[in-house]
Amino acid sequence: MGHIAIKLLDLIVMLLIALTVVFFMVNAMPGDPAYGLAISIVQSRGVSLDKALETARNMMGIKPDETVLEKYVRFIKDMFTGNFGYSTYYKTSVNEIISESLPWTLFVIAIATALGFLGGTTFGASSAQKRGRLTDTIISTIFTVIQAIPAFVLAIFLLFIGGVVLRILPLGGAYPIGMNPEISINFILTMLHHALGPIIAVALPQMASWGLAMRGNCINVIEEDFTRFAYARGLRDFTIAKRYVRKNAILPLVASLAITIGYMLGGQTLVETVFNYPGIGFYFGKGIATRDFGLMAGLFSLIVIGVILATFITELLYIIIDPRVKAQ
Repeated sequence: MGHIAIKLLDLIVMLLIALTVVFFMVNAMPGDPAYGLAISIVQSRGVSLDKALETARNMMGIKPDETVLEKYVRFIKDMFTGNFGYSTYYKTSVNEIISESLPWTLFVIAIATALGFLGGTTFGASSAQKRGRLTDTIISTIFTVIQAIPAFVLAIFLLFIGGVVLRILPLGGAYPIGMNPEISINFILTMLHHALGPIIAVALPQMASWGLAMRGNCINVIEEDFTRFAYARGLRDFTIAKRYVRKNAILPLVASLAITIGYMLGGQTLVETVFNYPGIGFYFGKGIATRDFGLMAGLFSLIVIGVILATFITELLYIIIDPRVKAQ
């Protein structure tokens, strides 16, 4: 319990430090964050710019006479109470945008992570067991090439081939325009079809990365004394691979698994933009393109919180699955 309490304290401190960095980054940006919304108000209502700025600041909760310290305290309070700000481009709260986009991003991340991790560790372990043979060379070469391709480049290639040439991938959206979301087999299959492009673009580089890491870990475990002793006892290769090699080789990858999930919240910006898929990354890209400071700050804070929470969960899982850490 004492170890978990220390980890919780570390979590709070890391959140404070990370959100402090986010605050000062946003606060240092030039210009008035309410200016873009004020221009829209001037155009739509025909009021003066000063009046529009006052209205825009009220809508965004900005107080011009606040000191930097007061702004910081309000920002930290908002983040810890789940208030992620206001979007000047979409003219709505960032919370509403998150509630609409986060499920789509998590949907892609969940499937892509499962495919990437399971496929990567399986192929990586097989490659290590057949080290130096043709199978090992083929798997290692393919994974090395895929890992070298940025996800957004792979996304562009998939969209061109699958969406333009073959016309088997949708060119945008989470589901067709005019289709009502519902709990049905037809809608779920349609969701999968529209998410197929982003899932493949995210899963393939992850599979290659985890595959190469698993191969390296397995080779290191094979060289350990306890594995050599198992071979000396005459145990079958399958038994050694299952009981000794894979089980020990996969432990370090568990840490990278949860952390990768956290990073993927923000790492999908270009992939979702390419496929016009309405996830967190798509709206984060929109915030950058439109200089929507409120949207950028809110989504960036969400991504930072996601990464830190994923790291915290990983450390707890590591205590459970690794007897060495548990004993300490």
